[in-house]
Amino acid sequence: MVARSHSNTSKRASGSKRRQGRRRAKARPRVSRALGWTVLGLALLVITGIGLLAWTRTQVGQATLLRLGSGKMYADVQAGIDAALVGALPGYHCGPAGRVKLSAADGGDDLLASDWPLPWVAPAAAVRCRVVPVPPGESFWQAQQRISEVIAPAAGKVLWGERVPRGGGDGSAVRSAGGNESGELLRLDLGVTGRPTHTLILYPGDTARPPVRWGDASSATLWDLLRAQETEATVALLIDDWGHFENQITEQFLALPAPLTLAILPGQPFSRRFALAATPLALPPPAQPTATIDSDRGSPRLRLSAGCPVVWRLAGGQARLLEQRREVMLHLPMEPENYPAADPGARAVMVGMSQQQIEELVDRAVASLPTVGGVNNHMGSRATADPTTMQAVMTVLRQRNLFFVDSMTTNQSVAYQAAVQAGVPALRSRLIIDADEKDPQQIRRNLATLVKSARSSGFAIGIGHPYATTMEVLRSEIPRLRAAGVHFVTVSELLALRRAKNDLP
Repeated sequence: MVARSHSNTSKRASGSKRRQGRRRAKARPRVSRALGWTVLGLALLVITGIGLLAWTRTQVGQATLLRLGSGKMYADVQAGIDAALVGALPGYHCGPAGRVKLSAADGGDDLLASDWPLPWVAPAAAVRCRVVPVPPGESFWQAQQRISEVIAPAAGKVLWGERVPRGGGDGSAVRSAGGNESGELLRLDLGVTGRPTHTLILYPGDTARPPVRWGDASSATLWDLLRAQETEATVALLIDDWGHFENQITEQFLALPAPLTLAILPGQPFSRRFALAATPLALPPPAQPTATIDSDRGSPRLRLSAGCPVVWRLAGGQARLLEQRREVMLHLPMEPENYPAADPGARAVMVGMSQQQIEELVDRAVASLPTVGGVNNHMGSRATADPTTMQAVMTVLRQRNLFFVDSMTTNQSVAYQAAVQAGVPALRSRLIIDADEKDPQQIRRNLATLVKSARSSGFAIGIGHPYATTMEVLRSEIPRLRAAGVHFVTVSELLALRRAKNDLP
């Protein structure tokens, strides 16, 4: 019995040792695998870090970091765009303005080149402000397209573009070889969103250099003139559906003797072309550049580019309020009630879209029309009546510093209320003056209703379209209405006037 017991004990001990050995053998691979994963993770981190470091040295990486707020990247991004412009514009002067040497015939250094400091971006940051000739035979449109293409590899884009008056010219309409009017110039602000690096004033190369200088606006501002001219009836005419075509009717609209706001559909054949119709507006002088991004509600609306300020040397030294001021808005397609029988077009805001989808739609549209400062809805009777969709839209507009006009395509619209709640500057259309585009008498009656509403409330917005009948009625009625005391303004100017009176919610 003792021997058997001893034998069993020995077997149990031997089995225990074998099991312990197997456990140790299993533990060793587990430790090895854990160590391997740790090493692999560290290696991936190192590789990712090296990749990120390399990416920050690329033009795209530097531009992205600058857009996110890294002022250290400003000089590198500016240098990349600078180099691209040298190849695109033969008359462009590269580098800081201090290096530009001009003859006395050029009118002095401040005429052709200047550097405007942007301390809110970085201590040494300064926008390069340049007056540059467009090669003879080339239109402004072609020049802008070419500039957009050459600065894209440097991660730059056109932030703002507008036609501006030459100022000191004789007002003649003689055209240059490229089709640009001798009395017109093109201003372009370049850079990345919220971080301008260049402001260009382009002029036809076969005309004289324009009388431009860089600096703060004079005390006699256009805004002062606008407020002095304000009457008891202020009307903003908002003309929808631009971009489908360019013809004699659109040219006649642009020649109407009153301020107009053009609502441009994105992605149409002539959308970007009409974006160039924008002109200087009579708005309050901008605040300091620090207010250009995420400015508090109620402060003046400022576009994100905020490049170099320009003083136009006007004939006789007097500021003048242009009669044909033109503002550009984004006519954003939205879902109508009877969709798909009524189709708002591609890339429309649809009920049920996520915030991210709406952001992508708006960003894509605004990128294609860099001159826009505000939005109104194209169709949208279902979308504008949906609170969730409108809350998402207004959040996007607020983040991008864009105002909103409710076209009131349905009485059930909640768009205006959503804009007010989100802190988006907003107005509502009073009526569509050409709902029946073939009846000129009805258009006249609607226009009279619009003016009556403006006299009652102080202001009104009327929506029209680039129809031949609408143009003929406006061409005959605008001079008569102005003589009767109606004050025509653009939508931004109307917003500014209402804000000055503390008349906005």
